[in-house]
Amino acid sequence: MQATFVKIEDIDKFVKFVSKLKGKVYLKSGEIKVNAKSIIGAMYIVKEHPENIVVEVEDPKEKEMVLDFLIRGAHLKKD
Repeated sequence: MQATFVKIEDIDKFVKFVSKLKGKVYLKSGEIKVNAKSIIGAMYIVKEHPENIVVEVEDPKEKEMVLDFLIRGAHLKKD
């Protein structure tokens, strides 16, 4: 699933959310794949490859939770 991050706070909210999950979650762009539970990894991939960020979730139930989180825009900072 695709993800968009506008501000640093958006990344932080996303990382905090996926860190509560038990399964593995990754952010991927091109050949680069990082642990989505790592704030440093997440910030790196968003800074270096802000376009076409894909979220990979190994557990099917957790995948639905992450998809719902992203669709609702729960990670996007409200101004």
